[in-house]
Amino acid sequence: MKRILPINGPSRKSEKIRIRELEAAVSSLRAELEEARQALAHERQLKTGVTEELGEYRNYLDRMISERTQQIQRVNRDLRAEIMRRIQMEKELVESQRFVSRITDATPNLLYIYDVITNRSIYINPRVGSILGYPPDQVRRMGNFFFQAVLHPDDARVFDRMKERFAFASYKDILESEYRMKNVSGEWRWFLSRDVLFRETSGGQPHLILGIAQDITERKKAEEELSRSQEQLRVLLAHLRSVREEERTRISREIHDELGQSLTALKIDLAWLAKRLTKDQRPLFEKAREMSHLIDLNIQTVKRIAAELRPGLLDDLGLTAALEWQAEEFQQRHGIRCEIRIKPEDIVLEREISTAIFRIFQETLTNVVRHAGATKVAVSLVRMTRGLVFTVKDNGRGISKKQITSPTSIGLIGMRERVTFLGGTVAITAAGGKGTTVRVVIPMAT
Repeated sequence: MKRILPINGPSRKSEKIRIRELEAAVSSLRAELEEARQALAHERQLKTGVTEELGEYRNYLDRMISERTQQIQRVNRDLRAEIMRRIQMEKELVESQRFVSRITDATPNLLYIYDVITNRSIYINPRVGSILGYPPDQVRRMGNFFFQAVLHPDDARVFDRMKERFAFASYKDILESEYRMKNVSGEWRWFLSRDVLFRETSGGQPHLILGIAQDITERKKAEEELSRSQEQLRVLLAHLRSVREEERTRISREIHDELGQSLTALKIDLAWLAKRLTKDQRPLFEKAREMSHLIDLNIQTVKRIAAELRPGLLDDLGLTAALEWQAEEFQQRHGIRCEIRIKPEDIVLEREISTAIFRIFQETLTNVVRHAGATKVAVSLVRMTRGLVFTVKDNGRGISKKQITSPTSIGLIGMRERVTFLGGTVAITAAGGKGTTVRVVIPMAT
């Protein structure tokens, strides 16, 4: 039930004031409520944005976590694979080291690694004991300077020279050295080492050298024995050539003197007999003339055989005259032009050298006739400051490499032996169908 207030002046005025205050309060409350509502709406809007942003961040984080998880899983797989690979590599390395160790133990040669900077050996395989006879404890006592302790004094700089050679070598180069080392019995043994550059310094200088040394003592002894045998053979061949030349000279003179004189005397007697034949003995006169012509041919044959055995010009007038005579004889007999140049023209040589040059010339001309098919031969004999140079060049088809090195080319072998015994060299070259050149160089004292 509503309360009815009395209407009077002051009370109505007071109530109006209260109503206005209430209205103002309500308006204020409404304004605050609106502000609160707007703030709430703004807060809801912000909350919605934050929620969306948080959702995006959550989605981003979920993706990142998923990607990172996958990445970690891949890394774990790779890591497990790498661990397994490392384990396998370690196994293979151990097996490889075992394999290398068995190789170094089984090889019949010395294996070593040498430090050229400190001039010491940092590794030597156990075969050193069986090769040089030193027990392992003695090798250990010698230490890293083992090689210096057993090297021959004349070969002491072998590793220094190796270092110098490797300064200009590449990794592909294999350098060989020969040196002597003393075994436990005090015997000097020869070794052939093949070395490669194993490691360089940061400045590109040789540091470590890997080498294999083979005991070649027996081979050296065989080579020395072979060299002595070859030298003895050369001396024997030279003696045989000398004896043969003397025999040829003796036979040549006997043929020239004895047979030539007999034929000459026979011709004189036949001429004496022909002069005493009468005109009615015409058949006998013709027969005597034929016999005289046959004697002339025999005399020429005797002269030719005697000259081929040993031309008297070589002993009487020297090498120059003998070469010129042989060249002219060759040109007339075979129709091959032969030009000869000798400088100085009055060259005088020892009998042994003159004989060798003349016989080489004869052998060369024989080869030209038999094999070259040449039309021209150029001959040169020049006395140089320190030696004699003899050259024969033809314009034939050229000798082949097989013919030059063939063991059946006895003439070429004889030429080389003659020149080698005199300390000289002989070079036979062909110009591919443009002829052959034989060049002989014999050193001579000035």
